[in-house]
Amino acid sequence: MSRNRRAKSRRATSPTPTYSTRVPSRKIRREKKKVLSQSFMMIGVALILLLAFIFIIIPNFFNFVTNFLNTSTPFQEVDDIPPQIPIISAPVNATNSAQLSISGFGEPEAEVIFILNGTKDDAVVIQADGSFEVGLEIEEGENRISAYSIDKAKNESSITRDYTTILDTVAPQIQLIEPEDGAEFETRANQSITLRGMTDEDTSTRVYVNDKLVFPKADGSFSYTYRLDEGENKLIIRAQDKAGNANEIEVIYNFSL
Repeated sequence: MSRNRRAKSRRATSPTPTYSTRVPSRKIRREKKKVLSQSFMMIGVALILLLAFIFIIIPNFFNFVTNFLNTSTPFQEVDDIPPQIPIISAPVNATNSAQLSISGFGEPEAEVIFILNGTKDDAVVIQADGSFEVGLEIEEGENRISAYSIDKAKNESSITRDYTTILDTVAPQIQLIEPEDGAEFETRANQSITLRGMTDEDTSTRVYVNDKLVFPKADGSFSYTYRLDEGENKLIIRAQDKAGNANEIEVIYNFSL
């Protein structure tokens, strides 16, 4: 009995072993600090990257795209097609004015280059509606005129055919051979008279008697029958060439029955 009590007493007084599960607090604090530091660093890097993306990368990207679209690239279409040949309204064959007006049509915004007597002369830009007009200074005698177009890409068209205009500033001669100025006629038998005269030996020259057209012969001679009215008859005889130059004389005939 005493043995059992002593055994129980020993069991009761013997220490019971304990096992601690706590991690030292110092190590935990270090780990927390490390994690917090890494978190702040990642947040800082993320903010820097975000700001760089907003203020640097995006604006530069748009600038790059804009410059790329506005500058020549290998994919940009190249204009190597020549403009159409200008269409010139044929100028007059002859004129007495040194200023010759030329008009026509061509490719809008292209430039028309004129060639006068084999030399580049004036130039004019074609209007948006395709029309153009220019005044050329021509020389006495025959003038050869042609033209071609050149567009903004410096492509040139073919040259038009030559057009010829004669500058003639000399009026044709006119001479009345018969009847002489101031002649008088009587009776009905002499009421119709025949005018005879001379002008230049040019088949293009025309003679007008009081605006009635007379065609001279190749040698310049002409004749015209005129019926006199009773009393004074004033006649204006005019010679005019194809350039518009004119010369005239005035005669007066008297007629009585």
